[in-house]
Amino acid sequence: MARSVEVIRFNVLRNAIYHTARRRQFEWWNRFFNFIVVALGAAAIADLTTSLGISQMAIGAAVAIVGTLQLVMDFGGSARTHQTLQRDYHQLLAEIEEAETPDDAKRRQWDGKMIRIAGDEPPVLRALDAKAYNDAIDATEDGGFDRSERLHIGLWPTLLGSFLQFNGTDFKKVSEIEAAAVERKRGRIVQPAE
Repeated sequence: MARSVEVIRFNVLRNAIYHTARRRQFEWWNRFFNFIVVALGAAAIADLTTSLGISQMAIGAAVAIVGTLQLVMDFGGSARTHQTLQRDYHQLLAEIEEAETPDDAKRRQWDGKMIRIAGDEPPVLRALDAKAYNDAIDATEDGGFDRSERLHIGLWPTLLGSFLQFNGTDFKKVSEIEAAAVERKRGRIVQPAE
């Protein structure tokens, strides 16, 4: 049985949001490292550092390290990869929106396209994917998804989600956390003696 249009649309939207966020992040890192390389390499900076007592050798080392990071990490290339994936997901989302009455065959076709696009993705950062999931829920509240279905993302995944995989982390839904809290509270209530 094919998944519902709402579920397919939600997953495509989540993936588009994820790749938009990753593209923007890599573009920022690319601009930042380009700025550092240019600023540290400028002759005016060299003169300024001499007057401040900073070694030109330290500035040269910083230029070499930042430039090497820029080349090795290829932030611009990563941004382009996520831009392509973002475009592909948005094209699929537009195709879903254009269909008036999709049948099972059409839904299976969209599922297949989504899987093919996902096959070109670099490894997913799970904390950022959880944030994209929450953003997709916020964007589709009228589509049958309510805010209690959002995922709880803790402090460390929020702070380090752009750098670490967080594989094995169980991002629980808010509704699951609330239900567990109710159960714990029930367990603490002493039943009156008869």
